[in-house]
Amino acid sequence: MPTKLVGTKLPTDSGSNLNALNAAIRSVISTMGANLPVQVLSVEGVGLNPVGFVDVQPLVHQQDGAGRTTPRGIIHNVPYIRLQGGTRAIICDPAVGDIGYIIISGRDISNVKANRAAAAPGSFRQHDYADAVYIGGLLNAAPSEYIGWVGEDVHVHTAGKFIIDAAECDINCAVNVQGPVTATGDVKAGSISLESHTHSGVQTGSASTGGPQG
Repeated sequence: MPTKLVGTKLPTDSGSNLNALNAAIRSVISTMGANLPVQVLSVEGVGLNPVGFVDVQPLVHQQDGAGRTTPRGIIHNVPYIRLQGGTRAIICDPAVGDIGYIIISGRDISNVKANRAAAAPGSFRQHDYADAVYIGGLLNAAPSEYIGWVGEDVHVHTAGKFIIDAAECDINCAVNVQGPVTATGDVKAGSISLESHTHSGVQTGSASTGGPQG
């Protein structure tokens, strides 16, 4: 059985060895970079480019023992995350003003960022804000352009063009399009080609058929 120390209690005065050790531990922990919400200040490498980098401003201020706060400095050259597998990706890059989140790497990732491949740590630093990675989409306003479910329907809403560039496009459903449609290839309804279909019940000649009927 464990020995019971009768009448013994841990020291509670500020000068005790225990409290001094706790203070030292808290001081070391406070130097470690913490995962924080941030705001994007600039973006590099968007669109059909390799995944790029952002400069971010942490939104949670530093605070001293007296409760006084100081804004944190800007974190530069932070790689952001894109949903990608092999050469296939969903592109929705960060924009200036976005709010997101940073994850702090345990070791220096500067050489991995530069080489985009396995590499030795660039230094002996650990849990440093310089080795942050940005994850977007946190605490932002409602979008004005979007792809996704709205109620039970899937919506594609954009201020620009909706461009489909594929070897072939199969649509197995009724289609309701609001706006003009331009096709650079043939369009078929069943086996009927829009480019090469013919009309029966007419005589050959220079005249044109009448307009389409509903």
